[in-house]
Amino acid sequence: MKTKVILTFAFLLYLLPLTGISAHPGSGIVVDEYGQVYFTDTGKGVWKIDTQGKSTFIPASAFHWLTMDANGYFTESPQSFGNYFERVTPKSARPTLIQCSDFPVVVNKDGNLYYTDTRPNSTKIIRRTPDGQESVVAINKLLGFINGIAASRDGSLYITEASNPTANTIQKIRLDRSVSILANFVGRGGKNLPLKTEPSYCRGLAVDSTGTIYVAATGSRSVLKVTPQGIITTILQETSPWTPTGVAVFHSKVYVLEWHDVAPALQEVRSAWIPRVRKIRKDGRITTLATVSR
Repeated sequence: MKTKVILTFAFLLYLLPLTGISAHPGSGIVVDEYGQVYFTDTGKGVWKIDTQGKSTFIPASAFHWLTMDANGYFTESPQSFGNYFERVTPKSARPTLIQCSDFPVVVNKDGNLYYTDTRPNSTKIIRRTPDGQESVVAINKLLGFINGIAASRDGSLYITEASNPTANTIQKIRLDRSVSILANFVGRGGKNLPLKTEPSYCRGLAVDSTGTIYVAATGSRSVLKVTPQGIITTILQETSPWTPTGVAVFHSKVYVLEWHDVAPALQEVRSAWIPRVRKIRKDGRITTLATVSR
């Protein structure tokens, strides 16, 4: 279902991670083994784009973050669990889709769910097992304001972190729990940037099989490619009124969740936020897969 966007607004994003009840746009986008795309719509629920380009609505809570449990470790979990999580797909369905209301979240290769508790003065990364046991994986002064989390093939975790608003960092948390900064991103100021959002502000990210990281640099309306050596290049530069908030990688293609600007007065009006999904091919060609209208 590809529809036209008929609203034009400006928008405010910077305080998003501090609340799960606000109507700010989400960062959740994942791709299953068949190439089907799922993404969050904080004005409605979850959408699926099949391989033929058809969009289908999946009834769910209008949460901000989304992860995919490809092996179904959480497929028997209650529909709502752990205060923050919702199983979107039916019981016994694989892959299992899980939303989180308040925090960035990912299911890792070990079958556990990892989320970032970003409440003020208590930022930490927590592991939750399918049977509900929780433990702290990392707590570090480098983890002050986490906006995105992803897992690599070897089980390492990657995050975007924005405690320094002028230079957001992309960090790696290894299996031995050591934390290191892989890259610093300093966005450029200018016209037509998201309203009241720092140019360096980064959100969702994804890691491919080579260790290359893709980051939604929301404050600069761009998508970054970060090599394992920390070299940053821009692979997508949007202009007003669209900005990326989440990314996913599948077979060398990068899928980008973007949102249309809204006016500050409409920030808490969920139906005002309009998402779309774009695909960046390996050769750099960019196509729009779906745009949701109201």
